[in-house]
Amino acid sequence: MRFVITVILAALLLLFVYIVIGAIVDGYFGGNMIPDRFVPDAWSAPNTWEQWRDIIIVFAGLWFALAFFLTCVLLIALIILVFTIRGLVVNNVGPAVDSLKEGLDNVKGTSEFVGETAVAPIVRVYSVVRGVRSGVSAVTNLPDRIRGRQKKKS
Repeated sequence: MRFVITVILAALLLLFVYIVIGAIVDGYFGGNMIPDRFVPDAWSAPNTWEQWRDIIIVFAGLWFALAFFLTCVLLIALIILVFTIRGLVVNNVGPAVDSLKEGLDNVKGTSEFVGETAVAPIVRVYSVVRGVRSGVSAVTNLPDRIRGRQKKKS
């Protein structure tokens, strides 16, 4: 289907180029690319700069009208795109963020649970063992400390 459309558009473009070149050659150089029966009798090539100026003004006006029309079409397309993206964000991203928040809350709760049930008892037992070890060490090393002080005094 694309190939057929491309061929049709190419044929139309070639026809348009042929008509424009034929009009220029026929009007200015006296060629006969376009038969006289297709050209109105009133048409003739511009002879003065004023006629050329008027033709340029008409083509410039057409060009600016086309540019204005295309700008309006692009603006409308941009507005539609913005509203479509806004709808996608509201409908799809919002629930995804809520789901992510719930997942993070679950991870936070799990880490608190592990901290309270597994890590806290281990820390308590270790601190008690360390305290008992320090206490025993202090009691067993007491005579050495007293001797050490006496040696320093003498």
